[in-house]
Amino acid sequence: MKYLLLGLGFVSTHVAEYLSKFGEVKVTYKSLNPVKRIYAEDILKGKADVVKLDPLQDKEKLKEEISSSDVIVNFIGEIQGSEESLRVANVEIPKLIAQTVGETYNEGKKKILIHFSGLLGKTGNNVKPEEPHLQGINPSTPFEKTKYEGEKEVYQISQKYDFPLVILRPTLVYGRYSAHIQFITMYNFAKKGIIPRLSFQFNTISAYYIAEMIKNLSDFKGRKYFYATECSPVNVTRFFELMAKGLGINKQIHLYVPEFLAKLVLPSYIKSLLKYTKSTYDCTESKNLVNNLTFDENEVINNAIFLRRLEKEKSLIPT
Repeated sequence: MKYLLLGLGFVSTHVAEYLSKFGEVKVTYKSLNPVKRIYAEDILKGKADVVKLDPLQDKEKLKEEISSSDVIVNFIGEIQGSEESLRVANVEIPKLIAQTVGETYNEGKKKILIHFSGLLGKTGNNVKPEEPHLQGINPSTPFEKTKYEGEKEVYQISQKYDFPLVILRPTLVYGRYSAHIQFITMYNFAKKGIIPRLSFQFNTISAYYIAEMIKNLSDFKGRKYFYATECSPVNVTRFFELMAKGLGINKQIHLYVPEFLAKLVLPSYIKSLLKYTKSTYDCTESKNLVNNLTFDENEVINNAIFLRRLEKEKSLIPT
């Protein structure tokens, strides 16, 4: 099996590392910052072929890579930035990728596209995927609107060319190689022994569980979309505690932080996600794909160790 992962980030790094045990893996990147360089030149060295490719600038190369691959996974996307940059990353590039998959599929080269979305869409208890696709979802933020439009484009192109498509909607993704700003923030508190007591909780999903899902979906025929999530929500405070444990911080200060105060200091793009903290998402499909779908505390512990390494190497930047 030949896997093509478009976009080099912490999730695709976990996925590439896992899939390398089952087939040939290629990961693309547009540019390398210090963290992504560690992903490419250290973690994935000898496990995956990491190549430079800008889909919008290298359309022929994109077509060649997709044409020679069996499973194409799109990880390209942005969670913050200008409306234009969000539209390019979350709509135009997924649309181009899906169109290219459709064109090569018509050439008789059957394959599957797995689109890594970020659209939760609805709130409530045990939210199930809507039927038909996107019915009743009313996005409000630029991020949600572009993710919505990106899903719509990809799904319609899949219908047009009749190629297999899976849309993964992950909840809060964590993993040992994460350098997202929210995990760096947790790390900075934990290394000082400060453990905020927060009321927020999220459905979570390990990046390695996503990798297992992709492996088990490689031969899927058809179209589907579902929430990639573990079944039980996790209180955000647990992440701070586990990071402190990974750093060997025994002396801790536990501080109760009221919800209104936390909202005041959170970045705007994280604030927009707080409406999902009181919601849970259907894990039925995820349970069918992953054998042991439980919160993996060791991944958070190892994440703290990884972030400490980045800090020592002066590479601790959000990515």
